[in-house]
Amino acid sequence: MSVRLPLFPLNTVLFPHMPAGLHIFEERYREMIRDCQEQGTSFGVVAIREGIEVGAAALPFTVGTLAQIHEVEKLDDGRYKLVVAGASRFAVESLSLTRSYLIGTIHYLEDVRGDEDAIPDLVRRVITAFGAYNAGLRNLADEEGADNDDPALPDDPELLSYMVAASLNVEVNRRQELLEEDSVSGRLRHCLRVLRRESIFLDQMLARRDHHVVPVSLN
Repeated sequence: MSVRLPLFPLNTVLFPHMPAGLHIFEERYREMIRDCQEQGTSFGVVAIREGIEVGAAALPFTVGTLAQIHEVEKLDDGRYKLVVAGASRFAVESLSLTRSYLIGTIHYLEDVRGDEDAIPDLVRRVITAFGAYNAGLRNLADEEGADNDDPALPDDPELLSYMVAASLNVEVNRRQELLEEDSVSGRLRHCLRVLRRESIFLDQMLARRDHHVVPVSLN
């Protein structure tokens, strides 16, 4: 079933189950929040495919995430600070500008398990690969305790897939691809590919840093 939903284009991807803090300062999005409060509704977050967040209308990707509003703070100058959490994914069927902000006609997407037999092994491999990826990031930043600082990861495969996807320090396009995965097993496999690629990249950066030789003047 199709429904109409206010849309908030951002230079990031909101994943289901994941929290986010938002700063609402443009008048059109202040209006959106006022409308949501008056109607007791929420809005969708869509990543920007073309354009910018501020000013002219941006062209969003066609898959986004419903943002459930948990906290609203209205500042003295009319701006809002929000705490939201990602809920259901949705696909955008059409866009309209009947308000100052984007309105999407959307339908919600259903997550499926996918390859059920493969999920337990994928969970173990993703958890291991995520630990190596985090250690590489900390080593690159010269942070101590690289082996003892891993975040606690959930055992639930769907939640794990979204938590890892949200934690990856990759481009918006890469994150969007993970959001658009319909199955848990497919998303876990995709996370594993990204983790392995990024870990190789981090290893290469660490090797170049560790083998860098500062030239010494003979004068």
